[in-house]
Amino acid sequence: MAKKLFEDFWLEGLVPAVFTPFQDNGELNLLMIDDYCEFLLKNNIKAVFVNGTTGEGQSMTMEERKKVVEKWIASARGRLKIVVHVGGLNVKESVDLTKHAVTAGADAFASLPPLFFKPNTIGCLIEHCKTVADAAPNLPFYYYHLPYMTGVDFKMEDFLTTARKRIPNLVGLKFASNDLGDVIGCLFAGKFNILCGSDEQLMANVVMGAHGAVGTLHNCMPLISQRILQYLESGEMERARGEQIRVQKVLRIMLKYGHTLGGNVAAVKPIMGLLGVHLGPPRQPMRALTIDESVEFRKDIDKLGFMDWKPANLL
Repeated sequence: MAKKLFEDFWLEGLVPAVFTPFQDNGELNLLMIDDYCEFLLKNNIKAVFVNGTTGEGQSMTMEERKKVVEKWIASARGRLKIVVHVGGLNVKESVDLTKHAVTAGADAFASLPPLFFKPNTIGCLIEHCKTVADAAPNLPFYYYHLPYMTGVDFKMEDFLTTARKRIPNLVGLKFASNDLGDVIGCLFAGKFNILCGSDEQLMANVVMGAHGAVGTLHNCMPLISQRILQYLESGEMERARGEQIRVQKVLRIMLKYGHTLGGNVAAVKPIMGLLGVHLGPPRQPMRALTIDESVEFRKDIDKLGFMDWKPANLL
């Protein structure tokens, strides 16, 4: 029965890595999640990735992470699949967050590798993932491959080939690496759900075999990202490339301001505000735009014609 459960769980299309709303004083703004959830639902989103990099999970306490998960599940009311990220510095905390995800009613969970003492072999990585995954044996588990942030960079084809024998509930990857060859290599490892984790490589990842995408810009550019997938499915490569170029233009602005603000997340939250979803500032060590920076930021966004690409049903 468990094997059948994991075979049936499959994510396709767009899975926004959701932001965490904060008040100006840095405290959680859980009430904003209600409006945020409705905004995503109106834009045909079917699943979200909670407490990941975009959600600033590593900048929150354990209790805060749990509250955010509970609120997303309550706001979604079964209308979204909730994938909870549980990774951190401490394996015991990851296990605790995993058990909480089960009791809270999450649909699946995912984990980065440890972020300080890092696994130096695929075997060590697999054993760490197994410890976390075993805490919820009946819940689908995704490994979150983010080598440029974690410093843990093994071939995911090799990881999946070996891990499938050790982790029964491993269903796939959030793949945020630049190694496109490894994306297609993962297809040789068996039936796994491969999700693109890099907004700038959505088109390329899908061409190489990814089934969907978890990303930051799917929050504020869902229609653009959806068109990339639709055009690829219908074989309209030039039109898909045109939409990917729109994504790249926004990413360039994100990188321009993200470097100054201490992180790219801080440069995308303001875009959500332009769409009526006010998510507040980021947590330290990132910072919010100053008044002068906000003026320049809006000018840069307007030069792209971004508001003409806006998602449906603005709040």
